[in-house]
Amino acid sequence: MAAARLRRTFQYPSESDDEDAVEQGMDEQDQENLISTLSSRDTSTTRLYTLLLSSLPLAPAVFQIPLLLRISTAIPSLLAIASFLASAYALYFLPLPPVKVGIIHLSDLNDSGAKGKGKGKVGGYGFNMPTVPESPRQERQPVPWISDDVADQLAKYIVPVNAGIAVLLALLELVRGRSWSEGVMVGGGYLPGVVLSVVLWARRELRVMDMSELEKLKIGSSAKDT
Repeated sequence: MAAARLRRTFQYPSESDDEDAVEQGMDEQDQENLISTLSSRDTSTTRLYTLLLSSLPLAPAVFQIPLLLRISTAIPSLLAIASFLASAYALYFLPLPPVKVGIIHLSDLNDSGAKGKGKGKVGGYGFNMPTVPESPRQERQPVPWISDDVADQLAKYIVPVNAGIAVLLALLELVRGRSWSEGVMVGGGYLPGVVLSVVLWARRELRVMDMSELEKLKIGSSAKDT
């Protein structure tokens, strides 16, 4: 999702582009403005989508509260609410590390039609989405009212524990023998697992773009000009 947003920001070179103009590229101020615009737009859009998707686990958690008043559904409902809240926590406070933008030079592109395949130009260069592996280190947002030690432990264990709760509730739903349509409704044992799956997918798609490679490109171009 983030990669698609950045691709749409660039205008892809066509066959009629002037090669001399491509090599000349943008001046330093234009490059700085472009990188700043891309970074701020990607960050703000990612934050907006994250807030909107946070309603996915929070809404069923609210509707699950009345089921706590029944003895037969109190414990499963409590586990389901804990799973929904854990999914919302992971989505908002535990974003995955940014994806770096790989840089290629347009002169390295051959004549086999590779010019138009998802590559934009900045000063005679293009980008490839993404080429650098993500960092294995878990990044997290500052969490209010929670100490750093507790937040670190939550960042480490909340997703696997949540997955275990989702599996447990799904097994309980299988024991009940209800249909799939009932299991994915509020109070159903399959719903926490479905929500968790969507949240894990959304976390991967909502990674922001790391513009460090474009910054290096701008600095390298400035040093060459001087």
